[in-house]
Amino acid sequence: MGIKLWINSDFLVKGCYSQALLQHLTIYTNIYLVIENLMTSSPLLNALAGKKSSRPPLWMMRQAGRYLAEYRAVRQSQSDFISFCLNSEKACEVTLQPIQRFDFDAAIIFSDILMIPWALDRNVHFIPGTGPKLTPWTIDIPLDNTLLDKISTRLAPIGKTVQLTRSKLAAEKALIGFAGAPWTVITYMIEGGSSRDFTDTRQWLWFHPKKFEALLDYVTEATIHFLVVQARAGADVLMLFDSWANAVPAERREQIVVAPIRRIIRALRKLGLKQPVIGFPKGIGEGIINYAEEAEIDALAIDHMTDAAWVNKILPKNMPVQGNLDPLSLLVGGSKMTKSIDHILDSFKDRPHIFNLGHGITPPTPICNVERMVQWVRKS
Repeated sequence: MGIKLWINSDFLVKGCYSQALLQHLTIYTNIYLVIENLMTSSPLLNALAGKKSSRPPLWMMRQAGRYLAEYRAVRQSQSDFISFCLNSEKACEVTLQPIQRFDFDAAIIFSDILMIPWALDRNVHFIPGTGPKLTPWTIDIPLDNTLLDKISTRLAPIGKTVQLTRSKLAAEKALIGFAGAPWTVITYMIEGGSSRDFTDTRQWLWFHPKKFEALLDYVTEATIHFLVVQARAGADVLMLFDSWANAVPAERREQIVVAPIRRIIRALRKLGLKQPVIGFPKGIGEGIINYAEEAEIDALAIDHMTDAAWVNKILPKNMPVQGNLDPLSLLVGGSKMTKSIDHILDSFKDRPHIFNLGHGITPPTPICNVERMVQWVRKS
């Protein structure tokens, strides 16, 4: 599958070679064309391999979620959110729902970035109308390495979800596994939930740097374990969500945002796992330049606060980009939405591009707007 025979058809026609040699070369060329077709059956994987397309592959962050009535029906049958994520059959069902309804080019496994803190015994639970809550990680809590050894077992149901979903998904549809980036996961662990200014986490960073570095290493290692579970179960692509990267001081981005991602990817490669990795450092603005250069990602997902035309100018031309429609544009719909879509498509027309939102779809989004977005992107 990995061997390429770079044979030019004009060379075969015009070259002065024996008929037998030409027959052999023609056979090998046909074999290569068959192999190439097998390798490029997935539009998303094509884009991640650096191939440009007149119509970019399309999926949405949080595409399996509350905006879908069929999702809400399944969710109501589950006692709590964590149990829902660990129910492989139900998680598979809702993972496939957006594919069945919109024919997206990829499914993203139904899970949550807080499954790692859950596996680390941080009492993760979700309160309706409030959001996630955890037992805060305090400065005096020791790092228990035995919990790292249990992550693969505790999160095995998510691996089963990946395996089950891949078995039911059409071959040309890519399956995306994911995890929260270490910094973002740490903010939830230290703050005990969501936060506006991440005061406790940033105080750790400045007042307790050694403790912070140790926790960052610990969560990075846990993330590697979780992604290995998903990759070995059959995920075609992996994505790292750094949803709160914008809260990291600029001079600390290399240490906190970039280096852990690079370490994760190198660990995966060392284990022989070759799935392409999409990095999403939300809100870091000009920091995406260094992130793209140093994190060793295969593609960069950009948020809706970042101008697509600027991104296209400053990134290497062969780097695949994912994004970046404002989720509220999708909520509004109409000509304002299609104008934004056109700007994104035009900005990235000369590079490998995966169309997506700049963050997750919001629950009130009308289904008709999603249908219109899909239609508009695919008409190009």
